[in-house]
Amino acid sequence: MKPIGGYFELELPTHQEYHSNAIALNSGRFCLEYILRCRKYSKIYVPYYTCDSAVEPIIKMGISYEFYRINKEYHIIDDITLSGNEALMYTNYWGLQSEYCTQLAKKYGNHLILDYTQAFFAKPINGIDTFYSCRKFFGVPDGGYLYSDIQVDFEIEQDFSYSRMDSLVKRIDLSPEQGYNDFHRCSEEFHHLPIRNMSKFTKRMMTAIDYEEVAKKRRRNYEILRKSLGGKELLDDDVPMVFPYLANDGQSLRKNLIQNKIFVAKYWPNIEEWAGKDALETWMANNILPLPIDQRYGVEDMQRIINTILG
Repeated sequence: MKPIGGYFELELPTHQEYHSNAIALNSGRFCLEYILRCRKYSKIYVPYYTCDSAVEPIIKMGISYEFYRINKEYHIIDDITLSGNEALMYTNYWGLQSEYCTQLAKKYGNHLILDYTQAFFAKPINGIDTFYSCRKFFGVPDGGYLYSDIQVDFEIEQDFSYSRMDSLVKRIDLSPEQGYNDFHRCSEEFHHLPIRNMSKFTKRMMTAIDYEEVAKKRRRNYEILRKSLGGKELLDDDVPMVFPYLANDGQSLRKNLIQNKIFVAKYWPNIEEWAGKDALETWMANNILPLPIDQRYGVEDMQRIINTILG
């Protein structure tokens, strides 16, 4: 029975949930685990150039896996032929590889798994298992969406998110630095959680977002940087997660940006261990800097990034 009266909850606007037709779970990695538990694949081909959390569910499920290589255009360079009940997983890098994902879908069919955690606004391809992350694009504590026609044969409990809000609130009330440890504490928590349905709180937060405005700002910011720094032109439907800037000396530039309070993450420190220090993927991880272009920032912020890079 719906409660009436009493104290107010956090007040949020209401919009249409962008992925309202998807399966709403507690994180992108659990969307992948959902796929693996249901499809029962015998082997997964995974890119070297990916986050270790993408491999974590595969290891957890005890499934055999093999890494493959990509080139500077993020295209697969290894000759991969799937046999039996094998699958290939590919990442829509930065949200800029949707066209290539369509090519892979034609080649591998429903044995392709698409990691769209960096491509929240990219439309799923019919018949292809595709999963998304909420936290990479929005100020929410958790959440992931999955498009799949498989039905689970196991129970999924309800998640709760109220204990993961500290970093989000501290960033507003205090500073990014003072919420940083809370952010990582929240990230570490996912290593020990089971698959759960998206929390009511996160689902409510996801309906508070003006998705059209978010997409518009991200595209505008990307274009501002591209005109000064070069880079790939956006296709009509592209809404990037970041601006991938190729630096001559990524380590020095990253340090300089952070000193100027332009926080640039490193994707991903695990790659050198996997691929080796001389691998192209390791070079990419060190020298492709994901510059922030998200909906929090405007023209002046992008110009500040440009000035810091170009001097």
